[in-house]
Amino acid sequence: MQDRKRQIRSDATANRERVLQAAARLFRERGVDVPLDEIAAASGLGSATLHRHFRGRDDLVHAVLDAQAAQLAASAGFLLSQHAPDRALRAWLSDLIRFSMSYRGLAVLLTAHDADTTLSTRHEALTRACRQLLGAAQATGRARSAIDASALLRLAHAIAVAAAGSPDEAARLTDVVMDGLLARHGEVTGGDEASPPGGQSAEADEPRQDP
Repeated sequence: MQDRKRQIRSDATANRERVLQAAARLFRERGVDVPLDEIAAASGLGSATLHRHFRGRDDLVHAVLDAQAAQLAASAGFLLSQHAPDRALRAWLSDLIRFSMSYRGLAVLLTAHDADTTLSTRHEALTRACRQLLGAAQATGRARSAIDASALLRLAHAIAVAAAGSPDEAARLTDVVMDGLLARHGEVTGGDEASPPGGQSAEADEPRQDP
């Protein structure tokens, strides 16, 4: 009897995951208005199974956002284990921007319906992941210390909005941000440019030219 109950729970968990994966793919490819029947069909399950796990579109959208954000947050440690901190930060930031671009319509839908009850939880998880990556890059002197995780997340969000669905534009803007964030050899990382000896600016050393 207990084995039967465990099997039922296992099957239910697997079915829920199949629906989530199909929904994430279709939301990413076609937007938030994909019919739920098509999501059920793409998962290989019936509509009754989908509605058994999710009360409606808002509930499914909420679950997809939470699952994708959790996966993104968890990837920070893996990236740091595989790459140098600056490369790990760049890869994760690119993934974050793709996430924001792909699922922005989902977040807008939940906000419009006043249904995004885990927004702060997702934001905190992503902030911790960003802080872990950025802190590692700053600790090795590869990233300027004048920026924090919250500011970097705001930049990532701005890129996702400005790119307007164009992966090429998002990549170009990400490169611009990362080029400004990462310190070059011999540069200070505190955010202030090094002054010439004597504290004078470069302009003060240039010969004055009369009009």
